[in-house]
Amino acid sequence: MGVEAEGSWQLKSGTLRGDPVPIVPDHRIMLTIEGREFGGRAACNLYGGTIRIEGDAVALTEIAQTEMGCPPPIMASEKAYMAALPLVDTVRREGSILTLSGPETILRFVELPDVDDDLFGTLWVLDALIEGDIVTSVGGERATLRLDSGRLEGTTGCRRLTGRYVERGDVIFATALSAHGRCPADLSDQDGYVVGVLGDGFTATVEGDRLTLTSMGGIGLIYRAASAGEE
Repeated sequence: MGVEAEGSWQLKSGTLRGDPVPIVPDHRIMLTIEGREFGGRAACNLYGGTIRIEGDAVALTEIAQTEMGCPPPIMASEKAYMAALPLVDTVRREGSILTLSGPETILRFVELPDVDDDLFGTLWVLDALIEGDIVTSVGGERATLRLDSGRLEGTTGCRRLTGRYVERGDVIFATALSAHGRCPADLSDQDGYVVGVLGDGFTATVEGDRLTLTSMGGIGLIYRAASAGEE
């Protein structure tokens, strides 16, 4: 038997050869462990590999990642984290804290909560785009979103979206996201914004009949629950 490490985790702090692993707000470093596999998002790119835990000994092998580029601070965070992963050889769990350590390396994670169940099954209607303190109203046809049983359906105001999603702690990642149709020039920015949030991995906050989605890049979407006549 080994340490029970399955679940989804977020890096809270870390050191590599005496230097801190930098953490960039809105660009989480996440780790999900399922059986003999692990993966997640390392600030910018997705990564994964094979994990073996025996007692408190751990080995992360066959590590691979995507090769998307991000701004330098984000890439520096990712580079340090990815360099630390193959060095860890010990795992410890204390409640909601998971620690991976090795020679001159410590990575401390906190367990992620589950996604709010109120998100699923509801038809949501897009009201606004958010970036920092800036809130922008939307145009075009009614833009909607519904997530249910692993399936994603919606519109951007000019294109139809279909796909699937997976839950990793409190983050939802869209998989096989496809957009159908064309957009007029005046809606192309809105279309790209919606696709960007849904495709980047996002958290969801439900407050009454309002839904806020926030992407890993810090931009977001505000929806309201559709009324009975809009279903």
